[in-house]
Amino acid sequence: MRIEISGPDRMEIGLEAEAETVRLGQALATLVGPGTVVGLVGTLGAGKTRLVRALAEALGVDPGAISSPTFVLIHEYDGRLPVFHFDAYRLPDADAFDALGASDYWSEGEGVCLIEWADLVADRLPRGTWWIRLEPTGPASRLARIEGPDAVRLAALLDRPA
Repeated sequence: MRIEISGPDRMEIGLEAEAETVRLGQALATLVGPGTVVGLVGTLGAGKTRLVRALAEALGVDPGAISSPTFVLIHEYDGRLPVFHFDAYRLPDADAFDALGASDYWSEGEGVCLIEWADLVADRLPRGTWWIRLEPTGPASRLARIEGPDAVRLAALLDRPA
């Protein structure tokens, strides 16, 4: 895993294998809290759902319950912290995202909101949203570009031996 910090709230991580994507999700799970919003961006197969699965499992969600929300726009999972998993891919526009009542999930601050294809609804997400852009660089490798309020803390967690 290669980590490059480019500011107090920005970093890039070279993820060489799926296990490193899982480790990223686990580390992020230690930093999120009620009301946290994480916007996930990347092409089909970039690893968005795998990252969601790792984060949710680290929060105590039953791994068998977690699936891609492509055909169900919002999945709600129970764990130590509720996880609300959104998919904006099939929505016709950002107004349809609003019509789902998405902002209620983070404004009520009960759980963490993980939004796949968040770039399609970027202007509807709250200030302080974590942004994770995943880009495949090989069959199992990814480049994760991360912007978030605790990016430096996340880098420190990932810099520790696994």
